[in-house]
Amino acid sequence: MTSATAAFATDYTTYIGDTYPYRVGAIATDTTGNTYITGSRDVSPPSPFNYDLPIANDLYSNAPQTDVFVSKLDSSGNLSWLVTLSGKGLDQANSIAIDSSGNIYIAGWTTSADFPLQRPIQSTPGTGQTAFLTKFAPDGAMLYSTFLGGTKGKSFLTGVAVDSVGNAYVTSSTTSTDYPHTPGLPAGTVFEGAFGAFGSDSGAFFAKIAPAGDRILYAGVLTGPQHACGAGSTCFESSIVTSGTAIAVDPAGNAYIAGNTFGLGLPTTPGALRTQGIGAFVAKVNSAGTGLVYLTLLGAANYGANLDETDSVPGNLVFAIAADRDGNAYIAGSTTDPAFPATPSAFQTALSVAPVNNLYPPPPSDAFVAKLDPTGSAMVWATFLGGKSSDQAQNLAADSAGNVWVSGITGSPDFPGASVWPGGGEFLTELNSSGTALSYSAVLPANFVAAALTVDAGGQVHAAGHNGLVSLFTPGSVPGQGSPPRLFGIASAAGGVMAGRIAPGELISLYGLHLGPATPVPASFNAAGFLPTTLAGVQVMIGGILAPLLYVSDTQINAVAPLELAPGSTGLRLVLNGVSLPDFRGMVDIAAPQVFRSADGTVAAINQNGTLNSLTNPAKVGSYVSIWATGAGHLPGVDGQMAFGQQNFFCCQVYNTAGFSDAYLTTTAVSYAAGAPGIVNGVVQIVFQVPPPFNGFFGLSLGAAGRFSDIFSIFVTP
Repeated sequence: MTSATAAFATDYTTYIGDTYPYRVGAIATDTTGNTYITGSRDVSPPSPFNYDLPIANDLYSNAPQTDVFVSKLDSSGNLSWLVTLSGKGLDQANSIAIDSSGNIYIAGWTTSADFPLQRPIQSTPGTGQTAFLTKFAPDGAMLYSTFLGGTKGKSFLTGVAVDSVGNAYVTSSTTSTDYPHTPGLPAGTVFEGAFGAFGSDSGAFFAKIAPAGDRILYAGVLTGPQHACGAGSTCFESSIVTSGTAIAVDPAGNAYIAGNTFGLGLPTTPGALRTQGIGAFVAKVNSAGTGLVYLTLLGAANYGANLDETDSVPGNLVFAIAADRDGNAYIAGSTTDPAFPATPSAFQTALSVAPVNNLYPPPPSDAFVAKLDPTGSAMVWATFLGGKSSDQAQNLAADSAGNVWVSGITGSPDFPGASVWPGGGEFLTELNSSGTALSYSAVLPANFVAAALTVDAGGQVHAAGHNGLVSLFTPGSVPGQGSPPRLFGIASAAGGVMAGRIAPGELISLYGLHLGPATPVPASFNAAGFLPTTLAGVQVMIGGILAPLLYVSDTQINAVAPLELAPGSTGLRLVLNGVSLPDFRGMVDIAAPQVFRSADGTVAAINQNGTLNSLTNPAKVGSYVSIWATGAGHLPGVDGQMAFGQQNFFCCQVYNTAGFSDAYLTTTAVSYAAGAPGIVNGVVQIVFQVPPPFNGFFGLSLGAAGRFSDIFSIFVTP
């Protein structure tokens, strides 16, 4: 093997997770190209119920305990420092900003009454979730930390921005009747319902905090106080949600708030682009904080208005905002509204799929991207962006020339632009400064770029995936533009999310571009029963050990992680025709079980009589069923060797999860749990007895070494 290293582009993709799984909430960059990432990490004991559960609502009693993290990567993607904030509950950071001195501001929410505070403006938490704002020095030392949003209800922060002198601007929502408010700004009525979120009216909270964190310079709340659904009684008992989703500030100190209201009556300003409607809105607060420059809605489409008993269903939602030095606001989100105010010369002037008589359900959404003028009265340009399935822009960043990058999620096979990744679930797109054309557009794998996005002063794109993959794309080297090979991330070959985690003996899939031959090459066992470690000029080294290979192609490599790997950080090196790519940082877990599934997503299972388990051929309760899995951790045997009926070493256990709580977890009888004869070592076969449903529900999880697979099910009959 040749150890030469190619002179590839300076961009990178790295994984930031450690012992704990990480969830990225936001990303930022400073003037020297360093990258800052924040979000949460799961620190509670593993459970089948806390794997990738949503944690934005404390009604999820099984949600994992989480810490807030802030990571700083240097311009090469190396970790400079890591800071964590933790209480005894759920802590989540949603936004991050960097000032000109390199100080870091993070905003989010917590359920921890003991969340770390320092010189707080508000020291008492609210009920349930409470918003927080924390400022760090460039070296990660805490400068201040405070609760925000009031004490008599719930509050959240989803956006933070900072101006040239270190004032922090924040937004999201509150139901606290004692939220802070200053003269001249709206003070909508909010309340916390008797049953938590149900029956509550929330408002879009926004505030400006002094550089020392010792005072609120201004604050207000926007509400849409009138129900906007059908005539049924359920509608008028439901909550009315109004919230800010993102905030920006221009060089003059004007603040721009993007948000969504599910009610009518938002206090829009005269001359605004739209003064009546529902859904997405943009507000501009003057630099003195004494009033609104404008408050405008983007549309009026409401598919819920045609239903008798439902909540409102706005046709337009906004999730991201940026501002330029001229006072223009750039916004991005999703729309199902054919009347969204796209401009005549825009890249895409019409919704991809028209609604049927504006009745529920709405059509698949398009993403939208727009530039709103400084007065809020007209679109400089606005465009739809999407295909025949659902698309949603989640992040936006504008460069110094006014070009706009957006990332988000897509289900459209015909998403505009080149499909770099067939069947991918996320997009990365650049629009020119007039919104008339795409400078770049690509469909990419899920969990790669849609969690967070920013652009630095040099035009480099910094992006992150939900599960901790962070990338830097230099100009001309974004996926599909440059020719060098690029590794995106790693996932279990049995399914699960793309990230950077590996278990000993696990069958893994490496995803990227130009990783191997254009024509796929599958591997086969040699006469001695071993898989090759070199295939079509491709080698994979993990922790310095050559990994057996199963399959190589231009966009995917399937390999078997060496059994010798020990838990902790490791390096993965891809070698193509004797030339090495830069090492990819990965984490080795003690185990990461996942069950193999069929192409339709159902588990590949064999009933006791040897027939395939299916809807028309279910297994009987009490009978035994065989499934196959990988990621069970350290196993007996040799790397890359075919398993030959190894002894039953009971690697795994099957849990009945249908009780939806750890308190109801039960195991079922397992008669065999070991190597799968005729398949490479690393795949295990489990034969277990089918348990009865629990209260009419049926769900299973595979456990190995204290770790759990995604919940799965098989077809069962009494």
